[in-house]
Amino acid sequence: MANLTLELNIYSAKDLENVNLITKMDVYAVVWINGDDSQKNHKEKTAVDRTGESEPTWNHAVKFSVDQRLAREGRLTLVVKLVCDRIFGGKDLGEVQVPVLELLNSSPSFNGDGNGNGMRFVTYQVRTPSGKGQGSLTFSYRFDMPSFKSDVPASPASPVYPNSIDASPDFPSATYPPPSQVGFYPPPPSIGYPPSSQPQEYSAPPYPYPHQYDSPYPEHLVTAYPPSPSASNYPPSS
Repeated sequence: MANLTLELNIYSAKDLENVNLITKMDVYAVVWINGDDSQKNHKEKTAVDRTGESEPTWNHAVKFSVDQRLAREGRLTLVVKLVCDRIFGGKDLGEVQVPVLELLNSSPSFNGDGNGNGMRFVTYQVRTPSGKGQGSLTFSYRFDMPSFKSDVPASPASPVYPNSIDASPDFPSATYPPPSQVGFYPPPPSIGYPPSSQPQEYSAPPYPYPHQYDSPYPEHLVTAYPPSPSASNYPPSS
């Protein structure tokens, strides 16, 4: 299994035991993960809050690489120790121990429960060195799966063809005749005349044209009438 990245934001603590009777407390937190030998030297420390005393605020972000197999076997524990800063060495105020499996099972990356940044806020009771419960610690967290990069080169992109032939400037547009209409036949050519430039649709072939014969008669018949009688043929008027 690939390692996970545990992102934490150590936010604040409240009602801590006051171990300084005269001076105020300056508190910081130390964070690490128990159970993984590869992480035993990895510890994160927050800044020292010099004003909050028994209610310090840090809002400090840290990250840890988590062995997913060890986490799912319940062998990893998140530890946050709270320390009062002193000149001659820090004084332990208490600590919080949380099984990483518990965080993993309720991680916002897996169940979608979290804020806008995908972080889930939780609060745990602080246990003093004597084992007594005193105060609380609030932090937020989430798990991220690392991204993988393949060493295999990506296959070349397939050529993209235009949807229309006219859309490509490198190729002349091609036109095709419209599909023939089923059930219609072109008319036969007229006898003695060239075919019409516009085809006409017919549901059935037309009747054949009558055969033309050479007529022995002239094309134009002239009807002759006798000339009208001349005026000289009439008797003179009296």
